[in-house]
Amino acid sequence: MTIDPAENAAGVPLRLTYIGHATVLIELDGVRLLTDPLLGRRLGPLRRRGPTPDPARLGRIDGVLISHGHPDHFHGASLRAVPGQPLFVMPRGLTPHVSRVDREIRAVTSNDRVDFGNVRVTAVPARHGRWPGQRAARPLGYLIEGSKRVYFAGDTALYPGMAGLAGHVDVALLPVGRWGPPRGPVRLDPTTAVDAARLVGAAIAIPIHWGTLYVPGFAAGRWGWGSVDAGEAFATEAAGRMPDLDVRVLRPGESTRVDLARALEERSDLSPDDG
Repeated sequence: MTIDPAENAAGVPLRLTYIGHATVLIELDGVRLLTDPLLGRRLGPLRRRGPTPDPARLGRIDGVLISHGHPDHFHGASLRAVPGQPLFVMPRGLTPHVSRVDREIRAVTSNDRVDFGNVRVTAVPARHGRWPGQRAARPLGYLIEGSKRVYFAGDTALYPGMAGLAGHVDVALLPVGRWGPPRGPVRLDPTTAVDAARLVGAAIAIPIHWGTLYVPGFAAGRWGWGSVDAGEAFATEAAGRMPDLDVRVLRPGESTRVDLARALEERSDLSPDDG
């Protein structure tokens, strides 16, 4: 993973780097936000597929956005490894479970807002299971608004209220995979993530929560339930159902820059016969 903190300073206003799983570095209008940091080589019995992130290469981080309390999203060692003194934003009810993390913390619930300079972060609902012992902490997503608007869904299932974000989302970061067997409709998959992209009205979608964690000793096709190829599966599904959606499949460590004016121009050029 190679990230130059200064590379985007005078360039395109938005750059997104997929660190892996649900961890994304969002660089928007000079503000640098990190979502659900998972930065180690392993998590319990799980191992990381691909490069292990080096926290020192992240550069300055202004804010860390935590979606919910599951250990692959709320990981104490990774929180402590984030460089600098960022503001940690997390669901109300999680703060009592932060141990040995000497950081400034802002507890939020749906519709609460936190400003990072000219960038506003608004907590939005998510539909997902809660971790035992943290029942008071409701899972959240985040809407990040500056000159561009990014929806970080966290880990969520499809729900009708997503439609309330329509008109406020340029880029959607949508979970599409899982590392273990299904346990009910508690998260998006490659098919329902396309439905989510349509509901929120995204012009660009980036699949996350895939291709990162696995259980040693199990073949990828048997344990992972599509996680290894879930990003491509989402792209294929979107191509058939939402041909005007710009899907960018990033491998862990890869970045993309967003020139939204160009993306919207290309989108408007699509006629009904094109799709």
